[in-house]
Amino acid sequence: MLLAIDIGNTNLHVGLFEEDDLRAEFCISATPPRSADEYGWLLSSLMARHGASEKEIRGVIIGSVVPSLTQRVRAAVKELTSAPILTVGPGVKTGFPIRIDDPAQLGADLAATTAATLAAVGAPAVVVDFGSATVLSVIDKDGAYAGGSFLPGIGMSLEALRSAELLPEVSPEHTVQPLGRNTEDCMRAGVLRGQALSVCGFFDLYKKAKDLPEQTPLVVTGGYAEYLLPYLPHRAKHIPHLTLLGLLQIYRLNEKRRS
Repeated sequence: MLLAIDIGNTNLHVGLFEEDDLRAEFCISATPPRSADEYGWLLSSLMARHGASEKEIRGVIIGSVVPSLTQRVRAAVKELTSAPILTVGPGVKTGFPIRIDDPAQLGADLAATTAATLAAVGAPAVVVDFGSATVLSVIDKDGAYAGGSFLPGIGMSLEALRSAELLPEVSPEHTVQPLGRNTEDCMRAGVLRGQALSVCGFFDLYKKAKDLPEQTPLVVTGGYAEYLLPYLPHRAKHIPHLTLLGLLQIYRLNEKRRS
């Protein structure tokens, strides 16, 4: 069994893979930060709840965008298993060229979503991860990561609006009219539909800038994706757990190199 851990700013997203099948997945809150012992206990307890044991682990991959948590989680995993641990970073093979100013700056999450997208739909493609931030990535016709854009995420944007004294706390909803007729709906319309319009605009811009074909797929993932899907192009392909699937791809690639 492969233990894959995606450490984000909001959650640790954990996946348990049997071969290429995602056997189970669960989240551990990243806030407040915990000790290595606490992370180890939570990992062991949640694995047991999903019918898995640390004795089944044959390999571990960790992708992190929160350096302050990486070593604590790695230490927790070392207490659970003696299986080899691969941490995504410089020197780890991703399986695709990285065409940005400094390839070492490519985050583990972007490396993973790119690897998974290439495996799922090929190249070219545009990927949108609706998480704590909304992250857009371009995979060019050669299958290379070519850059992207970061936007404030849905939750982050709603929270920013709430900082105004007269604006209430608002949660996203699945159905949002374009023209709000009360304060809450105006906030949702601006954030959710506004973000969908931004993504569609970037999608068209990227296709022109990189000379991508009209039928280039828009791959969508992340915790807020379900709220945005109704407002995105019909050809948008929703792939849940894209980052975990990408960590699996990267682990398999590096496992072959070691063998």
